[in-house]
Amino acid sequence: MESAYAEPQLLRDLGARGARFAPEIGVEVVVGAETAGVPLAASISLNAQLPFAFVRKPGYRGHEIDEPPVRGADVASRRVLLVDDAVSSGSSVERFAASLTGVGAEVVGVFVLVDMRDVADTVSPVAAALPTDAVSTYLHVLDLATANGLLDPALHRLTVDAIVNRWTDDDPRWDLIPVTADGPLTLPLREVCPFVGANPPMDTATAAG
Repeated sequence: MESAYAEPQLLRDLGARGARFAPEIGVEVVVGAETAGVPLAASISLNAQLPFAFVRKPGYRGHEIDEPPVRGADVASRRVLLVDDAVSSGSSVERFAASLTGVGAEVVGVFVLVDMRDVADTVSPVAAALPTDAVSTYLHVLDLATANGLLDPALHRLTVDAIVNRWTDDDPRWDLIPVTADGPLTLPLREVCPFVGANPPMDTATAAG
């Protein structure tokens, strides 16, 4: 998703989308989540003419022990918008929000490129409760990929079915050979659709060892 940041006009437009959301919830500071949320947050900050800061990834080994968790604008006692590339289970949102709360900020909302909570098995209470805006949902991204010829319609149907109906990793349908518009593929579904998140079933003997 970070490739969306490569084009200046696109990054500017994505920032404009977030800038429209910020005043709706009374944001005073835009905060990018290290690392993928930083460019998008900076763009939102410029578009909205709001102060910018970024929050360090909790527990990241490259940080010094005494390094402050938040850099940039002062966030203490201020309403902040947390910006990241995506949200799924919300565990990252929860950790970043805790870091911001720890320095006195009030996290009032989240803005992401892709909201994946609709395909997550579980969503943390924090991520479920915070007002969240996104450019797109994960399922809509798949729809767009199909409409633009990047994803075969047959693969799209199987992928959405796997996501919506929560196929388990040992579901035999993962091993089907999909038939696309160009004919049968040479690989099973689990290998041609790795973005779905399926993993090969674990070998019992390996697991026991």
